[in-house]
Amino acid sequence: MVEVIGYITIFSVLFGLMVLQYSLMSLGLYKKDLNKIESIIGWIPLLPFILMIIVGLSYILSFIFRGLNKWFEINWGWIFINGRKRAAWAEYLRKKYQKENDA
Repeated sequence: MVEVIGYITIFSVLFGLMVLQYSLMSLGLYKKDLNKIESIIGWIPLLPFILMIIVGLSYILSFIFRGLNKWFEINWGWIFINGRKRAAWAEYLRKKYQKENDA
């Protein structure tokens, strides 16, 4: 939940910066005869959206990989454990995923 609130906050700040950039451009700071540096500056309003796409994708991918890691540990993790240590591995999984179920 904290990650979602942080994501919304970052998006709001970046959206505000984008609105500021567009408002400055609409006041006449954006000219038709742009040189290379000025044309690069013209792309600045798109940066908040590019950053939010990157942040959003990383959030979604971390959520997916967390689920895949949990599935792999529960279903296939025992393959990599030595026979004598399987009871300890099962206890480790119970403790680790019981905390997630309680929260």
